[in-house]
Amino acid sequence: MISRERGCSLVLSHSGPFTAFFPLLKQPLTGVNEEVVCKNHLILGQHLYKALEGRDLNLYGGEKLRVKVNKHFILMSDPSRLYTIIQSDLPAANGIIHIIDRPITNSLPNGPPRDERFADKTIGEILRKDGKFNRFLSLVDNCGSPPPLHGAGPLTVFVPTNEAVDQARDGSILYMLNDAKDKLQELLRHHVFSQAVLTVDELAALSHVRTMANQLVTISASDDGEILLGEKGVRLASTNIMASNGVIHMIDGLLYPPSILPILPHRCDVIKSKVTVGPCVHCSYLHETQCPEGSVEMESHQIGCEYANLPLGPTHNKGCAKYCNATKQVAECCKGFYGPDCKPCIGGFQHPCYDKGTCVDGIHGNGSCSCHSNFKGVACHICLDASKHGDNCDEECRCVHGVCDNRPGSGGVCRRGSCLEGFSGDYCDKKATPCNVDGLLAHCHIHAYCTHTGLDYK
Repeated sequence: MISRERGCSLVLSHSGPFTAFFPLLKQPLTGVNEEVVCKNHLILGQHLYKALEGRDLNLYGGEKLRVKVNKHFILMSDPSRLYTIIQSDLPAANGIIHIIDRPITNSLPNGPPRDERFADKTIGEILRKDGKFNRFLSLVDNCGSPPPLHGAGPLTVFVPTNEAVDQARDGSILYMLNDAKDKLQELLRHHVFSQAVLTVDELAALSHVRTMANQLVTISASDDGEILLGEKGVRLASTNIMASNGVIHMIDGLLYPPSILPILPHRCDVIKSKVTVGPCVHCSYLHETQCPEGSVEMESHQIGCEYANLPLGPTHNKGCAKYCNATKQVAECCKGFYGPDCKPCIGGFQHPCYDKGTCVDGIHGNGSCSCHSNFKGVACHICLDASKHGDNCDEECRCVHGVCDNRPGSGGVCRRGSCLEGFSGDYCDKKATPCNVDGLLAHCHIHAYCTHTGLDYK
């Protein structure tokens, strides 16, 4: 097993796997931060030398290395210094060891840093201190029953970046905010671990955590040595933002608990029934017959059916037959969803085609929009008449010397960059005309003229 070197005991206390670079030392290192130096000899994950060659990888302490051919590598922060792998691919119970010719000592000063600017504030208070938390904070404020981010803790909170929340463009966030707040509450609880304050070091030493949603978030390492969360491998964006009641780690995706999936009500399967008739026999033998496979016997039965009495000839006799009910589940998409996977229509399932057309939905649909009159485009997002705008595409565009932005919500301005030469402004209605003093130019409306009064132009 890779031993618990001083400074790395927490990380190396679990089963790994790790890739460790062990330097040849003639004498012990002195005057260095042992923890940082040790961490910059580790990569999360197990990598044989052949898998390292020609790649850039992240050392656990924060440095980035580039492995070259012939068993050489450099640090990206000091590319002039060459390191050599003397012996590679030594097996250990929890990883792989490579022997290198010298220690990596020009390490980052403090390893994964701690942001302690608001360490005296609770996590709930910190979320209101910086705009980078805005999207997540909005979900917390509007979920109805938020997790206890102002409580005593200890808490470890995984906060998605604003971009990560914005990328949930399938309508799931809006749907949860409006129609499924119980799912939103579960989603937010799945971003909170309430048993301990877990810094990056402590996260790396775990294989999973059980969140406040009582579900697991797995912890693994990427091929280049970064920590990944969940089945989809969500990466850490920034880490160790310390609070009085815990720590915040920002992540570049959302962690979806299995209990709320699928989020959108995309499948509306239907049960179809069909009544069939079993074999016709003499009524005294009816109890011996069976319904066809996949069907269930009904309470009533048919009387007067005909069956052939073959041993006595082709004569037909009156008999009885069981009624059998065959049911099957037929896959169907809910309204506003289409295709075999029941994807939401353009504009979202609640407002397909932005309410300007009809989505060809259903499991056999293709999601295309059939636009109402006055509209066109793949999402019915453009006015059919190039000179119109407005919600109903019935308002005249006010663009004068340019191309009308003929989208319903444009306000009737000109398309950006479409003004004819010499004109400017939202409506391409301003022209640079010579002022009567010093030949200066100023932008005026085409029905105005420029005069110079002191420092002002009219």
